[in-house]
Amino acid sequence: MPYLFLLLVLGYPVAEIFSIFWLAGEIGGFWTGCWLLTAFLLGALMLRHHKLAVMLALFGDLRNGALTPRALFRVARYYLAALFFMIPGPLSDVMAVVLLLPWGGSSEPPKPVDDGVIEGEYHHVEPQRDDDKLIR
Repeated sequence: MPYLFLLLVLGYPVAEIFSIFWLAGEIGGFWTGCWLLTAFLLGALMLRHHKLAVMLALFGDLRNGALTPRALFRVARYYLAALFFMIPGPLSDVMAVVLLLPWGGSSEPPKPVDDGVIEGEYHHVEPQRDDDKLIR
């Protein structure tokens, strides 16, 4: 089992290198360079411009009480996709695109269960008596 992990760690860069050479053989070296540069710039722009929007969306969900693991997973997938775009190679670009695809379920927050109980706080207010206005 430890050798499987080692094989994956060492095999991934080798597979990326072979896929870059294969792509260069198919579409040419110039276009492969353009592909790699464009993918890197796309990943960098994704990381740069999405930070504030993600932070505001997460704080908004947290304020509404709708911060779900799905929302956190969506943010993590976006950042992983940006990092995969920045790694040179077509295999990492394919993984980035797969991470950006919408994955099942609705994006609506779960609706609260209506159990007939309205929770809240109250305190009893005694009316103030004004003795000057009393009829004697």
